[in-house]
Amino acid sequence: MKDRQAEFIDVADLRPGIYVYLDVGWMGHPFALNSFRINSVEQVNTIRGLGIERIRYSPEQSISEEEFERTVAGVARQQAQVANAEVGAGGTAAVAAAKIPVDAAEEALSLERVKRREQIALQRADLQRCENQFNDASRSYKQIVDAMHSQPEEAAARSVAVVGGMIGQMGGASEETYVRLLSEKAGEKTSLHSINVTIISLLMGKSLAYGSDQLHELGIGALLHDLGKMELPDRVRWSNGELRGAEMALYREHVAKGVELARRMGLPAEVQQIVAQHHEQADGRGYPMKLKGEQITPATRIVSLVNGYDNLCNPGNPALAVTPHEALSLIYAQRKAAFDPKVLNIFVRLMGVYPPGSVVELSDGRFAMVVSVNSSRPLRPRVIVHDKGIPAEEALVVELENLPELGIRRSLKPVQLPKASHDYLSPRKRLCYFFERGREAPEKGGPA
Repeated sequence: MKDRQAEFIDVADLRPGIYVYLDVGWMGHPFALNSFRINSVEQVNTIRGLGIERIRYSPEQSISEEEFERTVAGVARQQAQVANAEVGAGGTAAVAAAKIPVDAAEEALSLERVKRREQIALQRADLQRCENQFNDASRSYKQIVDAMHSQPEEAAARSVAVVGGMIGQMGGASEETYVRLLSEKAGEKTSLHSINVTIISLLMGKSLAYGSDQLHELGIGALLHDLGKMELPDRVRWSNGELRGAEMALYREHVAKGVELARRMGLPAEVQQIVAQHHEQADGRGYPMKLKGEQITPATRIVSLVNGYDNLCNPGNPALAVTPHEALSLIYAQRKAAFDPKVLNIFVRLMGVYPPGSVVELSDGRFAMVVSVNSSRPLRPRVIVHDKGIPAEEALVVELENLPELGIRRSLKPVQLPKASHDYLSPRKRLCYFFERGREAPEKGGPA
């Protein structure tokens, strides 16, 4: 049947037996097909929940209520006959021989539901694995902090082990690795920043083809760059960024304290340089030595940028936090001269124009949250989409790379979201990152 033969019906008048056309993208509804005969009251309610007032339908392919009821009754009789045959035969041979006609659309829908459940289970397992690894790293970081004075060599050994484990989790040089956003339950305040900086720094080192020794030194330096802050009073350590005078001088002492701890732990000179220089800036406006450009080690240039980015997203005072997209924009607009241009370009490719945690409006008007980014496709991240027809706990991560007709229109602040979208997407108040190993891409047009 040609589309021009279709007519329109109010969704309030829908009933089982009517053949409908859903003129929305495949992500706009949970059904397997865009056109099918309604087979249940549940399907009617799902369509009504899509927010559509009128819908196309085919009178020719629809059946009356009486015919639908006769069809249902006929299927029920056949099911009863099959059940009786099974009992009578005492086995399953009769069941195997019996054939119950099933509507093709309903069968496809059942298969789609099974596939969706499998995808949701895989998605949850991937996220749980990342969060477990993040939490393991958090516990190890706490043990490092606890041991850094009384057992400095033990603290150093734990640092080496943590970073070695992370590098192993990243996969080989040729394997794709994503930056993955975790839930807010992952980690805790003390370790969150240091682990975030380590994760992103290691991914940048991988992008720059760092060798094994370079990666380990970069990772250990990133993990321990703020160790000197543990010596500061809480009011200074978790300040709102408005320290002045004596308190600012005290705050800046954390660099020297960190270097001394790194020396006591017997860490390599390259690691000590990262700790000593992580607040230096390419334009010479950093501290404590006001180094410029090439005076700052290559590894430190990575850690310095990632440290600045995460401090914008996860400041000591949560009220001052900005979105990941805003943080990237601020760095470009106000702080670009502070960072190595090559490192900044690698960072943008890794994190994407819309880094994980960004809230966005899609080209079709729906709202979504970026959950992971592949550096080879920075403008086509993975997102969770607010879809009224799908419960939040069943939402799938969508690979925009596989949906060329769908793109990102703009970035938003969480407060700009409609309440329903905000509740559905649950934007993070604090951002936790970890690695997500690449996996085989789904077919074009399908869910990630």
